[in-house]
Formats: sequence, structure tokens, C-alpha cells
Amino acid sequence: MKRILCVVLVAVFAAALGFSQELRFSGYVNSGLGFWVSNEEDNDDPQLMVYGVDSERFIGRFRLNGAYTNANQNAGAAFRFQAQGTGGATDSGNLPVLSFGYGWVTLADMFTIKAGLVDDSVWATADVIFDDDQTEGVGMLLRATPIAGLDLGVGAYVASYGSSGNNNILPVLPSQFAFDEAKYTFNAAYTMDSLFRLMLSARTANEALGNSSAQTAQGLAEFRLLAVDNLTAIVIAQLNRFDEYSDTGELNFYQTLGYRMGDLGFGLNAAQYTRNVPSESTTANDFALRLNPWVSFALNEGKMVPRLDLTYFMGGRQDGQNYHRRGFAVTYDSDSYVINARPSIRFNLDNRTSFEIGDSFYYGKPGKDIDSVITNVIYADITVRF
Repeated sequence: MKRILCVVLVAVFAAALGFSQELRFSGYVNSGLGFWVSNEEDNDDPQLMVYGVDSERFIGRFRLNGAYTNANQNAGAAFRFQAQGTGGATDSGNLPVLSFGYGWVTLADMFTIKAGLVDDSVWATADVIFDDDQTEGVGMLLRATPIAGLDLGVGAYVASYGSSGNNNILPVLPSQFAFDEAKYTFNAAYTMDSLFRLMLSARTANEALGNSSAQTAQGLAEFRLLAVDNLTAIVIAQLNRFDEYSDTGELNFYQTLGYRMGDLGFGLNAAQYTRNVPSESTTANDFALRLNPWVSFALNEGKMVPRLDLTYFMGGRQDGQNYHRRGFAVTYDSDSYVINARPSIRFNLDNRTSFEIGDSFYYGKPGKDIDSVITNVIYADITVRF
């Protein structure tokens, strides 16, 4: 009954707001089927699964965005409902939930204030592997643009909440929070058109609600080169747990490089992971390397796009049953690695609809004395945007 009521409320809310001429909707549906086989002893029978190529889980995703702006263009609201399954036996995220919902006002043409379940992508990283956004959560964000190209931000959030990616369920919030348990963010980005963009961002550790909402303290620096046409060049440094770096801190680097020559596209997405390990440890490692070269070629005026992705992850593994292109996790184990080959063909029926078929092959070595695991997923996937 609660699930049915949730769906009805979402439909009524969207329909009621739809009468406003200032309200705009957008979204997409992404899902498909995958044929899965593996040599794992406990689960070696072929299986058929519901599959979304890049939905960060293997069931798929439905997303509905809404945005309202007043007649003076100085206030508004935005929200997102999202349904996305994780496939677990206890999964409760298969019906629409609120990913974000906030109101905003602009003052003196320079300051923007957002309050509610906030999402702001101004300081989100644009790389393929890391793809992080620190300005998310339940709270308030102040953004200032004192000069053209410069964006400054300060935020305070009582609960962290990653609203842009995975399926999200708003946690039950207590009525009060200690000041030192909240997340505070400090952000700056400067863009010089046709030359470069530099972003610096930091957040404090957020301990509110325990593991269901906790985030570590983190600092980010991102550089994007904008001076070369058809070139994507992004470099990121991540300092994770900087408040306790001498014990468990991590310093990671991410690179996204891509170039297009007419119908031909190719690139390399890479990551290098380092961390501090206890001095008394004799088995823990402190380095991992991930490489993802890719190439694609557009045929028939872009209506058909064959693509090949290859991934090698030393000190990493395949992330459970997350078979999307970023579905890997770092282990730091020098004896573990995973190799992935993914040939695919995407058919672009129009600028809003695509159909993709492909094969994703994994060869993984979980550790020195553990048998290798071979997994293969043949899939067909549809994405419809509206």
C-alpha cells in the first residue's frame, strides 16, 4: 500500500504542477536485458537479468526532472524523482523516490541560495572514472559569481546525500544535529573561455546518521584544458580523509583524455590510487592502477556507432554485478587484477532514442591463492529521453 501511495502522490504532484507554464519536465528511461554466464562454482548456471548499460546498477533507471522559474527569473525550484533497482534481495528502491528537491533565489544578480535537498553541479568533476560532486545534501548552499567565469560556494548540510547518481532513498532525519557532525563545503572554480577551467573543492567529514549518510573529509583539484578543439583533457587530484591522512589517508589521481577526428573517436581514462597503510602491516599494499583505452567510429552519419572499451585494473576488481563501464572497485591487493573487454554497437534512432547491443567479458584474479573468475554478459539496451 505504501508503494502504491508513493506512485500516486508522484503522479498527482507532477500533473498538478504541469498546469504551470513556467514548469519544464525532462528525463529518460534506460533498461534492457543481459545474458550472464560465469565459471563461479556457486553460481555457474547461465542467467537472464534486467540490465541497464550505464545506470550504475544492472536493473535500469527511470528519471523525471522538473524545474520551475518565476516570471522575474530570480527564483525557482527543481526536483528529481528516480527509480532504479540495485537487484538485492532487500532492495527497496524500485519505485520513484526523491533524488533532490530544493528552492532557489538569486539576489543582486550575483548570489544564488539553494535550500532543501540540494544538488548543484557547478563544482562537479567531469571525468569518467571518479565523477564526484561534493555540493549535495540536506541543507543550504550559497553560490557567488563576483566576476565572469568565477564561481564561489559555501555549503552546510546536516546529511550527505549523493543525489546525482545511484538510486537514493531520503533518510529519516533527527530533529537536531551537532555542529561538528554536519558537512561543510568550500568551492571555487574559474573558467577562462576557450583556454582552461580550474576547480578547487573541499568538504569536512559528515558523521550524521552514521554509515547511512557519512562521508569522509575530502579535497579535490581539477584542471580542464579547453584550448584545443575536439579534445577532452581533464586531470583530477583527490585527497581523501585529509583530516586523518597520516593513518588512513588516500591521494588519488584521475585522467580523462579523448579526441575526435571526424567520425573517429579515441581516448584513455586512467586512475592511480595511493594510500597510507599501518606501519605494522606486512600484507597491505598502497598502490593500484586502472587503465581504460577506448575507440569508436560513427557510421551512416552517426546513426550507428561501434565502440571498443578495454580495462586493466591492477589492485582492483569487478564491482559485484555492476556491469556498467565504471563498475570496478579498488582493492590495493597487488595479487589481484581484472581485465575487461567490451565491444558494443549503439544505434541512434534519433537525438533522444538509442539502442545498444554489446558483450562485456571479464577475467579477474581476486588474489594470489584464489582461482580466476571469468564472467561474460551479452546485453541489449534501450535509452529513451524526453
